[in-house]
Amino acid sequence: MPANIQTMAYYGEVPWHGLGKQVSKAVTAEEMICAAGLDWEVELRPARGAKEINRKGEFSRYEIVRVPRPNTGEEEVLLGVVSRRYQPLQNVEAFGFFNPIVGNGKAYFETAGALGEGERIWVMVKMPNAMKIVCGDECFKYLLLSNTHSGEGSIIIKFTSVRVVCQNTLMLAIGDGQKSYRVRHSKQMQFKLGELADFLAITQKVFQKAEEQFKLLAKIQMIDDRLNHYFEAVFPRNPAQAKNGKMPTRWEQVREIFESQEDLQLPGVRGTLWGAYNAITRFEDYKQPQQEEQPDQRLERTWFGSGSEMKLKALAKASELAASWR
Repeated sequence: MPANIQTMAYYGEVPWHGLGKQVSKAVTAEEMICAAGLDWEVELRPARGAKEINRKGEFSRYEIVRVPRPNTGEEEVLLGVVSRRYQPLQNVEAFGFFNPIVGNGKAYFETAGALGEGERIWVMVKMPNAMKIVCGDECFKYLLLSNTHSGEGSIIIKFTSVRVVCQNTLMLAIGDGQKSYRVRHSKQMQFKLGELADFLAITQKVFQKAEEQFKLLAKIQMIDDRLNHYFEAVFPRNPAQAKNGKMPTRWEQVREIFESQEDLQLPGVRGTLWGAYNAITRFEDYKQPQQEEQPDQRLERTWFGSGSEMKLKALAKASELAASWR
């Protein structure tokens, strides 16, 4: 999946990646689509060399083509090749999924954009009422929808949170081990999306559970060897390291963040499991990998890739340990 950001728009403060076009006020779905440069559609066309397979005029394979916008001088872009069962979701339909909560004024579009040539698009909605973990430490609540036009992957809806004092992005599990809602690009897509509309009713429960998790982590002091115990659960050592008692470089890097990062020294955060968990999220957002990384590559990794998975693991392990240490 190409990682370069093609177009993007955001409302409010400049994001950590510093990319995109700023909009001056909260906007409608249509306005955000235009500001983010997502006011285009895709079409399915018979792939080169594909054979007609039935009397319905269906072909075995189709190309997903981004259609040029009128009067722009753009050219068609081939985004992927898919089977005849593939059903595209247009950008305007993706944004429309959030109309029930954005239309009532309680939430608003904060950022949207496209990666590559439009192979992946995303839209993020900010929910009202921040989570207050300890005094001076709040987390904003978001819903993140991503859609692929490449034929690789599903429509994904995630619950996320951003810690205000440091802008770390925290990934939240929905429950029962489920990390996100996924809908395949099939003929049943619209029906499935209609069913998922009901999930908006449980957003408050998901964020309430997350707030309770975070507050519990803030009550757990990392006394004795608990920090190493947590690191072992999240970043397991190989047998040779464990036998020799060697501390992996990653442990040392996260420990340094835990002990010296300014926002992790706040009263109620310093020396807690909440602080240790946020040290890992900061490491994933800003320190990993070691090699030079472009902002758009970081966004892809931390929202949709290995960084997102690691944050979910870090939260799950922290919650397990908190239950035994409380």
